[in-house]
Amino acid sequence: MKSTGKFECIECGFQSPKYYGRCPQCQAWNTMVESASGETAAADESTPINLPQKISEIDPREIGRLVTGMDEFDRVLGGGIVSHSVILIGGEPGVGKSTLLLEVSALLSAKGKKVLYYSGEESALQIKLRAERLAIHSDNIYLFTIGTLEDLKSHVRELKPDFLIIDSIQTITSKKTAPMSGSVSSLRYVTAEIIELTKKNGITVFIIGHITKEGQLAGPKTLEHMVDAVLYFQGETQTDIRLLRAEKNRFGPMNEIGIFQMSEKGLTSVNDPSQILIQNRQAPAPGTAIFPAMNGLRPLLTEIQALVSESPFAGNPRRIAIGFDNYRLSMLISIIEKKLKLPFYKSDVFLNITGGMVIREPAADLAVCSALISSYKNINPRPNSIIMGEVGLTGEIRPISFLETRLKESIRQGFSTMCLPAGQSQSPNYHDISVVSIKNIRDLLDFIKK
Repeated sequence: MKSTGKFECIECGFQSPKYYGRCPQCQAWNTMVESASGETAAADESTPINLPQKISEIDPREIGRLVTGMDEFDRVLGGGIVSHSVILIGGEPGVGKSTLLLEVSALLSAKGKKVLYYSGEESALQIKLRAERLAIHSDNIYLFTIGTLEDLKSHVRELKPDFLIIDSIQTITSKKTAPMSGSVSSLRYVTAEIIELTKKNGITVFIIGHITKEGQLAGPKTLEHMVDAVLYFQGETQTDIRLLRAEKNRFGPMNEIGIFQMSEKGLTSVNDPSQILIQNRQAPAPGTAIFPAMNGLRPLLTEIQALVSESPFAGNPRRIAIGFDNYRLSMLISIIEKKLKLPFYKSDVFLNITGGMVIREPAADLAVCSALISSYKNINPRPNSIIMGEVGLTGEIRPISFLETRLKESIRQGFSTMCLPAGQSQSPNYHDISVVSIKNIRDLLDFIKK
């Protein structure tokens, strides 16, 4: 029997009765998925209508922040949880999303807050076993498992919780939409209903979302626009380090990072993440550089590693970057080849940002170039040195932002040599460090050779 469903773009929501390889509206490839036929149920006519308000009559003090006591979690949210907000958290299976929010639930309940925890993936007994392992015992945490949206709304009205945790949004279905939970139309409708429910009842909500193999939150892109904050919980399951990154935050800085350590007893905030990221670093070796990367408003000392080796593929060398933009890496290699006459076209280049970190700022250009050149030349970098600066296409070194903040963190960690753009080398007011002025890419080569 021929399907009567529609196809919908998960990026922009465009609908069509036929499939397109490329969305006609947003031009994204392979984003059309089949959604069940039938329109989303209309809103309840008995729902009271909000009346317009004068902006001058609204008191912002009515909405405050609640500090949970989990330092890194509060930092990522901008200093605590904003009342009545909706926060979406995504991450790989098994990375610890449920553990994180169960611990947050315990901290909130200890402050006298009532928490309703919904799980569509685990039974109440399974959640209880995890709570026992984490030493969580509270009468303010209520568990509700495997139900419909209508059941959830009924329990919210009955219990009147302060916080609602949904694990996960893909497991909730509604009687008013297609019975297939996790479909595009169902996800959008369920999320909109939950947001409306929480705003009207003054509840703060945490929503766990699945992610795709590309590392993006599953479902239509509109989900990320509907919520107040989008957080990604990341980390390799083989290590104990976990990163919580803010991709969107209406009430705090973007790209803020919280670092945790996972153990049998749960997650622990890392108070000195720079030390954790570089503590296992060996003596300075060829192909390495230390860069103070800005994550939100906090600098984290990060090691950049490069490996330049002779390519077995003549005329087609590999360029692979992990944690750094591949196109920018290719650009920096071209600048080095042009200005320093180093034949990188004969070499494979591998670049890695250690600790699972991701660097997106151009201020890391000079450190990347230093790692590449020192690997190619097989020269040890200068001990206790920090390198930062943006590299232009003509090879000049451009100024960077947050210089003072980066310098303070570098000095605190014991680094004494600062390799800075020439235009900013006179600004630091520190007498216990050595400042090296770098005007262009050739100056960097001279610095590495010394």
